[in-house]
Amino acid sequence: MERPKVRVLIVEPNPRMRDFLRREFSKLNFLVEGVASGEDLFLRLDSGEKVHVVVFAMDIPGNTEGVLQQQLVTNYPDIPVILNAYLEDLPDSPFLRKVAAMVEKSGNPENLIRMVSRVLERYYPDLVENGAQGGSNV
Repeated sequence: MERPKVRVLIVEPNPRMRDFLRREFSKLNFLVEGVASGEDLFLRLDSGEKVHVVVFAMDIPGNTEGVLQQQLVTNYPDIPVILNAYLEDLPDSPFLRKVAAMVEKSGNPENLIRMVSRVLERYYPDLVENGAQGGSNV
């Protein structure tokens, strides 16, 4: 039986960055969706279709003081969240401890791709095998 594909949800306000990350993750056979707002994020998560990991940009509109990130980790505790942010954008919040990982934004997606692979291996070891779907050899 074929393993289901990993679904990554990218929450990023910049459409060019969303498209760039979508292309990069698609190269690894991930199913990738992108949303630009908190409203679209929660509509997507409530749709019933499985999301394996959320890559969350802290500069999403409406995320003042990390309120959207707080709602995300509180209301969807089973979905690992990776913050993709500039260090100066990180609020001083106890909810930062509830995310699976943090990666500083840069023009190079390698660190983010590597972190998504590590988080997937930790949360879904049966879904992601060594070297498969962006696994260990990324």
